[in-house]
Amino acid sequence: MTELNPNPLNLVLMGGSSGSFVIFEQIVKLATRPLSCAVIFVIHRGKSSLANLPHLFKAKTKVRMEEPEHLDPVVNDCIYFAVPDYHLLVGPDARFYLDETDKDFFSRPSIDATFISAAQSGIKIRAAMLFSGASKDGASGLKLIAEKGFATYVQNPDFAEVPRMPAEAISQYGGHQILNEKNIFEEISSVLYSYST
Repeated sequence: MTELNPNPLNLVLMGGSSGSFVIFEQIVKLATRPLSCAVIFVIHRGKSSLANLPHLFKAKTKVRMEEPEHLDPVVNDCIYFAVPDYHLLVGPDARFYLDETDKDFFSRPSIDATFISAAQSGIKIRAAMLFSGASKDGASGLKLIAEKGFATYVQNPDFAEVPRMPAEAISQYGGHQILNEKNIFEEISSVLYSYST
């Protein structure tokens, strides 16, 4: 008889653009102990971006951080950042795929590309979240994830530095849970550790 995996792979997806960098930095700080999920951050970065986010954030957490390469496996207890100038896709084989197809909403990486691929991968999504940003990217992917029965969260546009992205998500689908200024990080911490052992 085959034993069930006690820690099956599951994903926490986060997307944002203008105004989200500081939020992502605060979320990384919440990872104070091992994670029973893979956290994937997608933030709009241009081809010329030289910032290595795992290096920038290395003093914020002891959890492993990576910018994944093509065909790297997706594993729990790791924080991943989409690399500049590639769409970061999640395959049904639980591997990352770097994609050079056209930009989506003038962006590569695209939040929608990651969210939609994850929704179609068959891998459990613990939660997907969308934060401050200046485009409509992420709204369609977040809606698809919600329609598949997974938890979705949107930053309240009223306190987002740039409200267009979260406002568009709410416009496309009214069932997202709203992250308000007072409890945003408590809520996110609860998601990150909801199935921790």
